[in-house]
Amino acid sequence: MHQVKSFLLLAIDGEKMVVVNVGSCIGCRRCERSCPINGITFNEFPIKCMHCDRNPCLYACPENAIERINNKVVVIKDKCVGCGLCALACPFGAIRIDGVAIKCNGCYKRDVEICKEVCPTGAINNLEEILNNKIQNTVNKFNKLYYLYANAK
Repeated sequence: MHQVKSFLLLAIDGEKMVVVNVGSCIGCRRCERSCPINGITFNEFPIKCMHCDRNPCLYACPENAIERINNKVVVIKDKCVGCGLCALACPFGAIRIDGVAIKCNGCYKRDVEICKEVCPTGAINNLEEILNNKIQNTVNKFNKLYYLYANAK
């Protein structure tokens, strides 16, 4: 396993922002292996559907084989003819064609995406969770400083 360069890959997902912290990714590929539909590809870091608000893949599909379900962009395989227009429209390169379109469905039937559960470093996460953790850490630091200051008198 290798450590890759550190940067954030961000994409807006309706109300939330999905974050892949590439600097935290250790290249273990658990996210890729755990995906039940093989919707994550790995090329130095995980590439997965960001379930864009504007979802260009949905509008590019002439067969209406892509739908938004539970705020996730999902391929309906029975409708897909494998034309590849969705893959061309995807700004993240997260769709591949293997007879039909294959992409992350955001584990739309689950509360938490499997890739997020299995990631040992938390490299795949929601920005909201990351910010809440940072805020809590900052509050804890200020509380410690206040305690030290108050007890120094």
